[in-house]
Amino acid sequence: MMLRQFSGFATTGLVLCAGLALSGCLGPTYGTGQSQGAQLFNDLDGMLTLGSSTNKEKIDYAPRAELVRPKQIGALPAPQEKIDATRDPSWPESPEQRSARIKAAADAKAGKADGALPVDVMLSRKEGIEDEAIAANTYNAGSSRDNGSTTLSVQEMKSGGEGFRERLKESRQGSPTQRKYLSEPPIAYRQPAASAPAGDPGLDERVKEARYKKDESLGSKIRGILPF
Repeated sequence: MMLRQFSGFATTGLVLCAGLALSGCLGPTYGTGQSQGAQLFNDLDGMLTLGSSTNKEKIDYAPRAELVRPKQIGALPAPQEKIDATRDPSWPESPEQRSARIKAAADAKAGKADGALPVDVMLSRKEGIEDEAIAANTYNAGSSRDNGSTTLSVQEMKSGGEGFRERLKESRQGSPTQRKYLSEPPIAYRQPAASAPAGDPGLDERVKEARYKKDESLGSKIRGILPF
């Protein structure tokens, strides 16, 4: 008797729990337009009907077409001979081949198969060396382009000094008759006024400083000495 009552209570509790669980599924869902219970039953129905073999679309398998064969088999072209791509003039040259070619040309120019190269051959312009590298490794890039000489003549030294002074002059104040950059003031602004003193450098800064110290009072001198 007690066992039947306990089983009845257990059954009633399970029914109530299932009812509460299902009551939470009866609320509306966001954006679907149907209740959660209906959505749950649809998902379960889709899972059950997923593996069914009914209502499958039949595929019509057609036989594969035969290969198209040539009408005349005896007139086929002969196979192409093996072509060496490295002999093609448009084939790019590898760095190793390029180095070997330059070395062979230098050896042929020096007249020696092995051994040290002459100084003029070593300092002359080489293939593949840029002007920046030549200028960095020599004193004068212009002379090294011609004969590889690193000795500056008197005329080259003099012209280099004049060019340096000219560039320094332009960088400091510019030309009074030519406006080279837009940042420079116009030429009309560089002309002095007719009433401006010309050729008068004015008082020297040392004279001005001496006069200022002489006219300075004793109190200002003491205040200048104090650190506060």
